[in-house]
Amino acid sequence: MLIEHVIYNLEKIITFGVFLGILITVHEWGHFITAKLMGVSVTEFALGFGRTIFSKMYKGTNYKLKLFPLGGYVKMAGDERSKCTGAPDEFYSQPVWKRALIVINGPVVNFILAYICFVLMFMIGYSNPSTRVNGLINGSPAQKVGIQVGDKIIQVDGKNVYFWDDLLESIRDSKNEVITLKILRGKQEFIKKIKPQITAERNPFGKYDKVKTIGIDLNSNIIGWLKEGAPAQKAGLLIGDKIIRVGQKDIFGWHDLQNSIREQKGRQIKITVLRNNKKILYHIVPEEIKEKGITRKIIGIGPEKVKLGNHKFSLLPAMEKGWDKFVEITSGTCRALYAMITRTISPREAIGGPIMIFGLVADAVDLGISYFLFMLGSISLSLAIFNLLPVIPLDGGHLFLFGIEKIRGKALSPKTDDIITRIGFGMIMLLAIYVFYIDFDRIGVIDKIKMFFH
Repeated sequence: MLIEHVIYNLEKIITFGVFLGILITVHEWGHFITAKLMGVSVTEFALGFGRTIFSKMYKGTNYKLKLFPLGGYVKMAGDERSKCTGAPDEFYSQPVWKRALIVINGPVVNFILAYICFVLMFMIGYSNPSTRVNGLINGSPAQKVGIQVGDKIIQVDGKNVYFWDDLLESIRDSKNEVITLKILRGKQEFIKKIKPQITAERNPFGKYDKVKTIGIDLNSNIIGWLKEGAPAQKAGLLIGDKIIRVGQKDIFGWHDLQNSIREQKGRQIKITVLRNNKKILYHIVPEEIKEKGITRKIIGIGPEKVKLGNHKFSLLPAMEKGWDKFVEITSGTCRALYAMITRTISPREAIGGPIMIFGLVADAVDLGISYFLFMLGSISLSLAIFNLLPVIPLDGGHLFLFGIEKIRGKALSPKTDDIITRIGFGMIMLLAIYVFYIDFDRIGVIDKIKMFFH
């Protein structure tokens, strides 16, 4: 058992190392190959920081592998303005557009890597919740037209849908007042016409969007998880129980269940479950928790695990799906950054550091190559966007200074350049400290430190 545990964790560490190695190598290669093509000499190509553990000189470039794999760099001849001698192969001897191209191609190849990862993911087989209806909202358009739990929606307005996200997006984006759904029930296919309703949904950035919905639920009203010592477990509810009524309201899905518990008045909640075809009534006193000034009632239950669907796409459809995923994650990342800057959401909700990324990448050991590609593409894309922020020492900071140089017709004074660089490095260091703090807080290290000093 001990050997298996060591091997399992070693596999996670190796996977994480490969993950970081790919991201860093691709990013730095973008700078490296562009510099070479622009006639700039590259003296060092390093992966990681700290002590050098491997070094090899090849065609004028010293390739180095360093101890800490959290980054890398490309060292070019004359890449410090004060030390540039004016030789034709030096970085600062090049016109602004060439320097800008060398700098921007680091993020550009990260964008390209992300897209390739998403295309490969769809070709290999993308595991995601299928379009099976596991629950319904009572009184919803879907229920009124006769859609049932267990139905699988395979088309929206004539367009094939394979995953739950595709289904919801197709419904939201439909231009038709009445949507046409093709449904698979058992082995029978049939058509349903449905008029969606407009509801306000809270997005991940704290704002409400008006979206089209038909009242279908990904999660069923079957209990798949019970919190130890919570009201539901104390009352006697069991995993596998199907909650069919809360108070006087019939329940057909998890969304309905959550809302009904939240809306109940009084100290006790009446919950009816179906167990072995028998109805059992429970009286449960919920816990009340406060989040962002809002009080919520909870009883300590979670839905059963959703079964995943897997579909492989040929090259052209995979390229289309890969692009859709690329645009979706790019948009989400940019919106998260904007929401963080405008303080709509906390940085804690939007930022993840090396420890969090390690946890996500480690899951790839269990979930397979498609999940690894998804994570690699997503982080590569986020890395590219982050690197384009106009802060030194990020690539976007250098591009910002090049832009000023182009407008002014000359570079900033060495003193001004030095001040901007120092401020930028300070900001990045503070951000790095904060990111590690968030990571340690997520895994409970900060609470343990606080307990130690109390």
